[in-house]
Amino acid sequence: MGSMQGQRSYGGVSGDERAARRRRQLLDAGLSIFGSRGYRTATVREVCREAKVADRYFYDEFHGMEELLIAVYTECLDRLEAAVADTLGSSDALSEKVRPGLESFLTVVADDPRLARVVWFEVLGVSPIVEQTYLGRMARFGELLVGASLHPLALPRALEPWVSSALIGGISHVVMTWVAAGLAAPRDDVLDALEIFLDSVAARISPEDT
Repeated sequence: MGSMQGQRSYGGVSGDERAARRRRQLLDAGLSIFGSRGYRTATVREVCREAKVADRYFYDEFHGMEELLIAVYTECLDRLEAAVADTLGSSDALSEKVRPGLESFLTVVADDPRLARVVWFEVLGVSPIVEQTYLGRMARFGELLVGASLHPLALPRALEPWVSSALIGGISHVVMTWVAAGLAAPRDDVLDALEIFLDSVAARISPEDT
């Protein structure tokens, strides 16, 4: 998207650089609005005003508000996955991965409640396309958790997607409850509960089961 006019340089800044800056501003505005006031009542004009971008540039980057929501949601999941993956990569021992990984995950959630609202509330029930994106990213995140918390030889391949869905579903519901209550419960209590949950699943499955 974009035009030849947008490729010209002004003040030493190329058209591509200006477009990238506008896109960044729109994404940041989307997170701010969707994560505070919600997606369903948001408008293009409101987003552009928050982003300090002229309305006409919105459609250079996005076909509509739903596409912006998907882009914002995708960035939020990227942040969560990166935080967990970085922690998981610091140790080869499963027993040393679970709690630090969960702690990194909850830290991102607690540090930016806007992200939590977008990830677990605003994307639900919007449209089939958004739902497909949500289910796909949750499945990917579940696979990351399975790889981190279960013995690599312990789980029959046919069960992997179902256990993955169960893990991410359970964790998501706990986080939704925590966020909906205003993060009032101590983070360590939530962390302990999730660790017990994952440890229980891991204890139920052993390499001898395969």
